[in-house]
Amino acid sequence: MDGNKVRKLRKLKYMTIEELSEKSGFTASYISQVERNLIEPSLTALNKICQVLNVSPYYFLDDLNNVIVTRKEDRQKLIIPEKDSELEYLVPISEEYKGKVKMGIYRYVLNPAMWDNDKFSIIDSDKCVIIIKGKLIVNFIDYNEIIEEGDSIYICSNVPHKLFNPSEERTELICIISPAAY
Repeated sequence: MDGNKVRKLRKLKYMTIEELSEKSGFTASYISQVERNLIEPSLTALNKICQVLNVSPYYFLDDLNNVIVTRKEDRQKLIIPEKDSELEYLVPISEEYKGKVKMGIYRYVLNPAMWDNDKFSIIDSDKCVIIIKGKLIVNFIDYNEIIEEGDSIYICSNVPHKLFNPSEERTELICIISPAAY
């Protein structure tokens, strides 16, 4: 258990050690030792602390960080030589994060007069495409949808589609896929 989380949550709730100790029935010394990781509370003690702080005991037992920051320089990239383009993942796709990251988010630049795929994509995930710069034709089996800078399109899972850049400039887009399809 991470006692630092007790301290952070207590302070977030503008509660002193004395207030937490009074409401939980423990001494201020005991709470202080828990917060400094000097002692490990029993499950019964942890439950009492959790009731006062209004959180589940899992909040303190989860060793995984619930916030994932991906720095620009650390983004994983997929080079697509035949399209002269690059797909840049905005969230990690490594094994380490496989169960943690539940959606795929990537930046993609589509060159002029290029398709993202030669064949229709059919994925078992919902997909949202947001146009950051340029224009895009989203080709479905029986019709096309034109989206421009600032527009977005939501495509439900298993709907065949492919993307085409009809302009003379590169189109920059962000794709969000859920669940992640890596």
